[in-house]
Amino acid sequence: MFCYVLTTIAEFFWLMVTGPKFTGFESPTVPATGEFEAVDPLVDQLKTLPPSELREETLQLATEMKSFEAVTVLEFVTTLASPPPVRVANEAERDEALDRESKALMERDLLTARTYRERFYRPARALRDELRKRLGIRNTNREPELPALDEGVLAGAKPITEAANYLASLARRLK
Repeated sequence: MFCYVLTTIAEFFWLMVTGPKFTGFESPTVPATGEFEAVDPLVDQLKTLPPSELREETLQLATEMKSFEAVTVLEFVTTLASPPPVRVANEAERDEALDRESKALMERDLLTARTYRERFYRPARALRDELRKRLGIRNTNREPELPALDEGVLAGAKPITEAANYLASLARRLK
């Protein structure tokens, strides 16, 4: 017991002497004006839209999102339904052909995810947040978790369509 207490005290003093040095960069500083700038100008634009225009813009974006996903799924299915690669003589050539096909499918999936994030993620998230504010939804924990809207991750069977349907349902509730 005595050795344990002595070791603990020694470790404490050792940590005090050799521990981390604070440089001042550990936490963000508050701007001198006390006000935070808006991160996205789209958010400021949405605040000024009348409810009917916000509803129409949201429904239009939801339709575009659904169309985008439908086209990408159709391209994916077309790729899978294409004729099988030419018969190969040995296992090594077959494995290489399957690797090329898998690589092409993965690249297509990555391109779809990147295109979604660049084209739809930012406006969809801004619209969702503005709609939630106007509808008075304060407890976001009770709202559905949609990775496509929350993190920009396409996970699940039809993640973009799910996000679009949620946005459309919020827009229809807006009066």
